[in-house]
Amino acid sequence: MTKIKQEHIDNLRRWRKSWANIWGRRTPHHLYKYEEYKYNKALKNKYLEVTTRDRINLMNLWEKVCAVHAWKNYILMKNTEKGIADIYLWWDVIHSWALKDMKEKIQSLI
Repeated sequence: MTKIKQEHIDNLRRWRKSWANIWGRRTPHHLYKYEEYKYNKALKNKYLEVTTRDRINLMNLWEKVCAVHAWKNYILMKNTEKGIADIYLWWDVIHSWALKDMKEKIQSLI
């Protein structure tokens, strides 16, 4: 089996074949231009910040990035309608608070 590299993930992100034969074609990974900003911000901060309206593609890709870099898969899911946010660790909710407190909480976890 091919070792997963950042290059493979970048190919998936750009709608290209990964050349590693590690993911099925049914799992969406490609990103649109407006999602690139969130992806680059997540690479810098080591956690992904999304809203409930974002597509699953960004979260699927983030899971692969965390596997490559041996990071914990932290996702900050914001629900602006209710004014709350959840912190997910490997798809399980570990914290749920008001939006204004969440940035500080997730920084303390990382």
